[in-house]
Amino acid sequence: MKNAKKVLLFVIVMIGVPVFIDWVIFGNTFPSNIDNQAWAGFLGSYLGGVATLIAVFITIRDNNKKLELQKKEDEEKEREQKRYSIKPYLDTRYNFFDESSIVGSNDRVFDMKGDKVEKLRYRFTPLDVNYIKMRKESTSYVYLKYMIRNIGAGSAVDMKIKINGFSGGIAIAKDEIVNIYLIIEMGQLKECDINIVLDYWDMERRGHYYQKDSMTICIEGTEQIVKPGEHTQAIEVVKQKINY
Repeated sequence: MKNAKKVLLFVIVMIGVPVFIDWVIFGNTFPSNIDNQAWAGFLGSYLGGVATLIAVFITIRDNNKKLELQKKEDEEKEREQKRYSIKPYLDTRYNFFDESSIVGSNDRVFDMKGDKVEKLRYRFTPLDVNYIKMRKESTSYVYLKYMIRNIGAGSAVDMKIKINGFSGGIAIAKDEIVNIYLIIEMGQLKECDINIVLDYWDMERRGHYYQKDSMTICIEGTEQIVKPGEHTQAIEVVKQKINY
């Protein structure tokens, strides 16, 4: 629509200016010290100068727009390079653990009853160790270790670990490994679904990310099996709300 209006205005000017000059300059009866040929030469030079000024103005305006656009692109590229230079990358794995496992200073222990998290703590109790030693004699408890290793370029901060909706806070430095110990009381259950979401920022809060892991713990006779489910790599959280 804007281009159509510009074209229409250009056509009107191209037709209207000669008509205006013919009627008002050459066709009038007002006395003048110069003849029409002199007026024609003057108007040609004058309008040519005006057209040149307009062309220069348009060129400068277009160049300024290009420079501004290039500046924004360069700034965006610089922001992206900076973001990638500090982006954490969390590699996750899981397996069963035994009584030789030691809870580190940044590790977490989640007590679960079926698929419900009941408590978050930071160490094993002597009772835990005794039960873990007897793990092969009973399938009523499952001892699962979820390992998170930050192999990215920077720390993961303001991090929330959500296990079946229960949330706990943590931060993971570059090259650090954090272990999440799940002590799951199965009771009479034969299956239990575990959904883990990691929600975190880079250390300058330039990028906000989340990733998921899901699995199903199955009891088959005297054997405990973990069946893998959905696994997603880090996804950047955009401005609109993402449900997870």
